[in-house]
Amino acid sequence: MNLVIDFGNTNIKCGVFDNDLLKLSETFQDTESVRAFINDRIYYKIGVCSVSQSAEDIKEKIPELESALFLNHNTKTPLQVDYETPHTLGMDRLAAAVGAHAIFPDVPLMVIDIGTCITYDFISEDAVYQGGIISPGVELRYKSMNDYTKNLPLLKDLDSHSFIGKSTRQSMNSGVINGITAEIQSHISQLLLNNAGLKVIMTGGGSKTFESKIKSDIFVSLEIVLVGLNRVLEYNVE
Repeated sequence: MNLVIDFGNTNIKCGVFDNDLLKLSETFQDTESVRAFINDRIYYKIGVCSVSQSAEDIKEKIPELESALFLNHNTKTPLQVDYETPHTLGMDRLAAAVGAHAIFPDVPLMVIDIGTCITYDFISEDAVYQGGIISPGVELRYKSMNDYTKNLPLLKDLDSHSFIGKSTRQSMNSGVINGITAEIQSHISQLLLNNAGLKVIMTGGGSKTFESKIKSDIFVSLEIVLVGLNRVLEYNVE
């Protein structure tokens, strides 16, 4: 069994794999719970990626991860990375790209992660990570309107019931939800111009909200980062 752990901005997600099969996944909010989860089983290999804490800080809090493989820009992966600043590339983005390629090899891929920010990552059919796009997520858009104006409220709506708002709240809601929908569709259409057969994989907490709003064929995988981390683990012992 392999254990992979994704330290995100909000949660810590753990996945247990038997070869390529995800047997169990759990989400935690604190390191104490992660330690209890780790010590409940014996694992062959452990892989970690983090966008919120350094490897040193994680190892100090969770000594059980001292010998784990921490994904960084120097780690061997099945993808070639064509990125001008690989040391700034979020490891969750790289892991998701590897996971998408593991599921859909030999086709151009777009991975859309709808979280605090929305990230769009493109992997060409010859297994090259080409780069991507980053834009504000739902909560950030609502928060910015509330923070930088005097009269606009702070909303948390995740769906829009009308395109033309009949109130300030409806107008804000439509602007955020329909704006993101149009943004996603536009980015997909742009990549399709030169990448016939493009496969789009959507992940992240907001994926269920936008999956049904997009006209293009979408494959939703909430565990794509874990799948990629496990693939990296296996790749480094081959």
